[in-house]
Amino acid sequence: MRLEQNNNYLLFLEDYSKDDHAMPYVNTPKGIQLYYESYGTGRPVIFIHPPLMGHVVFRYQEALSDHVQVILYDQRGHGRSGYQPSHSLEHVIPDHVDDLRALIQELDLKRPVLVGYSSGGLIALAYALAFTNELGGVVLSGGFPRVDSSILFMEFQVGILIMKAQGINLLSRLLAKAHKVTSEDEIVLRMYGKKANMHAVSDLYKAGFRADYSSKLPQLDQLPMRIIYGTRDKFINKHKKYFDTLTHTKIIFIEKAFHQLPTHQHEAFNRIIKQFLPEIDQYTMKR
Repeated sequence: MRLEQNNNYLLFLEDYSKDDHAMPYVNTPKGIQLYYESYGTGRPVIFIHPPLMGHVVFRYQEALSDHVQVILYDQRGHGRSGYQPSHSLEHVIPDHVDDLRALIQELDLKRPVLVGYSSGGLIALAYALAFTNELGGVVLSGGFPRVDSSILFMEFQVGILIMKAQGINLLSRLLAKAHKVTSEDEIVLRMYGKKANMHAVSDLYKAGFRADYSSKLPQLDQLPMRIIYGTRDKFINKHKKYFDTLTHTKIIFIEKAFHQLPTHQHEAFNRIIKQFLPEIDQYTMKR
């Protein structure tokens, strides 16, 4: 959903009303249509959103298309993508990994970089653990391998409770307001969030709350990774301890920043990704 600086709202409304059959989709082996957008050429960088928000939370990362191929997609049950429930909570994240693999294979993306934002990073980590040698690298924005903070615990519980109360509209408003840079951002994020399937969002919160990849992180020791935190995001950046010992992982703090780095700190966030690319190129050349 490419938005220009002028008349953002009108351009969004025009795009929002398009016939979905004219939009780009990938069909997964399980019969789910995944909506995606691709900008630029070069090394593919795939952005993975947290529950409810959809690909539009990465609208400021489209600027990276001058340097890489930017891939944005809606996870199952979000935005324009189709939905099929998982058989159990244990299958939720693995099913999202399978969806992401279908996208990568269908688009024939070689050595992609995965960028996971917030709990979207759990899907990035799960994919990296399953297909380490097929990736160029991983970037986590506000990332954690497990919920290890009382405030983060409460955030997950609030998300689950709001979905139980069928509060898609409420959660869309809250997340849009928290992430906006401009008033147009808030409109776009709120309207797109309302497209999410309540059960898909709830399942991601529940599965993310139970997920724990901390003991498996040493398997990613040789994979180039960047873990980015805001210095003011105290209850999230405490999770850095899980990544400290990884040889090819660098932890970066953005000063005076909170959690919403892809929007509020998009210039610094994008710069970190660009600066990461040469290391990825060196890594992939050695393999």
